[in-house]
Amino acid sequence: MSNQPPPGYAIIDLGKGYSERFGPVYLDRTNRRLAFQVAEQHLNPVDTCHGGALATFSDAMIVAVWPGAESGQAHTPTITLTTDFFAPAPLGAWVEADVELTRQTRTMLFVQSLMSVDGRRIGRASAIYRNPAKSGEKT
Repeated sequence: MSNQPPPGYAIIDLGKGYSERFGPVYLDRTNRRLAFQVAEQHLNPVDTCHGGALATFSDAMIVAVWPGAESGQAHTPTITLTTDFFAPAPLGAWVEADVELTRQTRTMLFVQSLMSVDGRRIGRASAIYRNPAKSGEKT
């Protein structure tokens, strides 16, 4: 598998700390997609992507649908996150997520994604984030 992200993606800055340690995440804003490549730090004891790594990746899906979330301009804390795992993702695989903003209220953003590797579905996620626009924050 290639070390280059799929076409249309650019690396994004998710900030410091845990996000930085996770490793690079890529965004295709036009198509509302995220991607990352499964690396050694993402593996579980049977050498496939750990569910916790997929959950961490899923928590970043807000950046695909809410401009400014990746740069810290819009603080969108996670209220709830649910992930379901269908199939494993091997070392070196590019995990891609198709992301959709399903509903927006004054205080919350409802987002969902489907994750795949080489066109094969491996999981899904849904989350609720705080809507930064509710308090007049930058959006």
